Amino acid sequence: MTTTTALALRVPSARGAANGRNIGRLLFRGLYRLDVRGAEHVPPHGRVIVACNHIGLLDGGLLFSAAPRPLNIVAKSELFQPPLDRLLHSSGQIPVEYEAPDRAAVRSALGVLERGGGLGIFPEAHRGIGDFGRARNGIAYLHSRTNAPIVPAAMFGTRETGMGKNDLPKLRSQLTVVFGEPFSVAPYGDIDRRSTLAAMGESIRQKLADHLQYALDLTGEQLPTDDVSIGAKGVTP
Repeated sequence: MTTTTALALRVPSARGAANGRNIGRLLFRGLYRLDVRGAEHVPPHGRVIVACNHIGLLDGGLLFSAAPRPLNIVAKSELFQPPLDRLLHSSGQIPVEYEAPDRAAVRSALGVLERGGGLGIFPEAHRGIGDFGRARNGIAYLHSRTNAPIVPAAMFGTRETGMGKNDLPKLRSQLTVVFGEPFSVAPYGDIDRRSTLAAMGESIRQKLADHLQYALDLTGEQLPTDDVSIGAKGVTP
């Protein structure tokens, strides 16, 4: 079996992502007030990584629904439990185990990008303040292997200060997503070296943080001030 064939067997459905997005848009627009800005920055075709901050339980669904094209979202494996597991799998989402190397998730994500799809990812991994103060290097790995442009995204409203990490925002409250211009980061040496990926990852993290600051200034929104990820395993890059 060729590498391409092996990847293809693990690529989540593009049609499922499209159908799920349509359902998600109806639900979110019916339950909340959405403010989506900069959607024109997301390339309508071709491989792309949309990288977003992570503050609340609804972040994956909101990014999935607000994006102007279907995305396969990488989400923590704990969410893929009944009754959500069938819905998440059928809509083309990718489960990932953050506390151990997850080669299956990496193969799925690479497969999406290799077929020219859109991948949604939360580089912070865990819900928290959402300030891009930390980020894992998985996004650097995917970027270095596929040359997919990275579109930064910042979201607000899915969790306010004082809410638990599994709490939902009040119905009809405003949820905001701001997309930024695509960017790429050149490797600083051998991409098979951890030090190279770490340097790329830090450069990507800084660009994401810069976009977040732009989005804060643009919208006047605020991030939660309490970090619900404190005490969670694996919160360091």
